[in-house]
Amino acid sequence: MNKRANRVYWLLLIMILIMGVCILADEKRGQEEISSDTEITTSAPTEDRQTESTEMTSEGSTEQISEGSTEQVSEGDTESTTAADINVLTSYYKNTVFTGDSIMTGFATYISGRKTAPAWLKQCTYLAKTSWGIADALKGTNGPMYGGKAQGITASLAEIKPERIFINLGINEMNGLGSPGYSIEKLNGKYGELIADIKGAVPNAKLYILSVTPCTAAKQTSMFNNATIKKFNQSVADKAQEWGVTYLDFAAEFGEALAPEYANDGIHHTEKAFTEVWIPYFEKLAVENR
Repeated sequence: MNKRANRVYWLLLIMILIMGVCILADEKRGQEEISSDTEITTSAPTEDRQTESTEMTSEGSTEQISEGSTEQVSEGDTESTTAADINVLTSYYKNTVFTGDSIMTGFATYISGRKTAPAWLKQCTYLAKTSWGIADALKGTNGPMYGGKAQGITASLAEIKPERIFINLGINEMNGLGSPGYSIEKLNGKYGELIADIKGAVPNAKLYILSVTPCTAAKQTSMFNNATIKKFNQSVADKAQEWGVTYLDFAAEFGEALAPEYANDGIHHTEKAFTEVWIPYFEKLAVENR
């Protein structure tokens, strides 16, 4: 009887040991699984942050225009340019005014609203107004806001006394230009008057006229089209020397027609246009005229 009891006792003890080993093994596997899950959870957000950062850095990147450089600039940021070129750009655009219609207003809004916009363009003054034309600019009142006042452009320029002025006007006059009583010659006469007024207000400033940029092919009508814009631009180029200004064929940067990805509504420019065309253009202009 005692021998039988001893056997039962040892059998129970062996079973308990086996169960204990199994429990320990299960716990070990569970810990390993928890450890593995924790690694996946912590690493995934890191990958997401890295991906997001890369996308934000590379979005809208443009090729560096500076001579001898192949670096790229992200969203107009000049951090990738050489220190020498940054100094050139800062110096060239110091005390500069950009004036124009709604297309220039879009550029001004882009520059002021983007932290990544170049510092050398942020230092400029922008006198722009929507639905503004050459005839409007000739008026002595109700121009772009400056110092809290909607005064005439010449009054604002006289206060600023800029070294350089870039003028981008004319798109609002292109509709129907060439029809009876509304000619390129008459419009050029008004443009010449405006230039004379500006020169009278700031005689030491250097004036640059930016050609009117084209619209998209789909936006064209019989009364508003790129052929008319091209003719007007050529007429301004022909008058530039007589007016004593520098004509800049900015429209050529966009080709015969504005690409759809560069247009909000067929006429006005997108952030992509400002990043990929405008900023590189003005960067190149400064570097080439250092």
